[in-house]
Amino acid sequence: MSQAIYIASVESCAASLGSLSEILAKAAAREDAATLPAARLAPDMFPLFAQVQLACYQAVAGAKRLAGREAVRPAMQEADFEALRAHIADALQDLAMFTSGDFAGAAERQITMPLQPPMVLEVDGMHFLHRWMLPNFFFHLVTAYDILRANGLDIGKKNFLSHAAGFMHQAAS
Repeated sequence: MSQAIYIASVESCAASLGSLSEILAKAAAREDAATLPAARLAPDMFPLFAQVQLACYQAVAGAKRLAGREAVRPAMQEADFEALRAHIADALQDLAMFTSGDFAGAAERQITMPLQPPMVLEVDGMHFLHRWMLPNFFFHLVTAYDILRANGLDIGKKNFLSHAAGFMHQAAS
């Protein structure tokens, strides 16, 4: 079970963050690159820079909680594409420090996480992974993608899933 949780949390998030970093590199090459990190889909949504930072936070903090470690939410701050890609690189380094053995007992581990006061999330690790961590991670990841797409960046599903390219090939005839 620890191997499955490791793959679902660490490996899947790391792969998707790698694809996001490639997308951000493409966005950084645009003429209007300086304006894009502050772009939003809607006035009440976080801007691109925060979506990227929150995706990184969800991946790393989620893995830490599943492994029984403490996770602290860092403050979000405005950042350009270079800083956002460095933020992703840091998150990838943090994720690379986990092994499948770190997730022994994670499925049953009780996770208590403060939300906006007075709310708190209390859930076992398996439900935390599938009903909290991964949905939140992919929400912020997809929102970052959508902000860039809505602002005219020429990206598509193959960019979003670039990490899966190694699994695709021509079918044998």
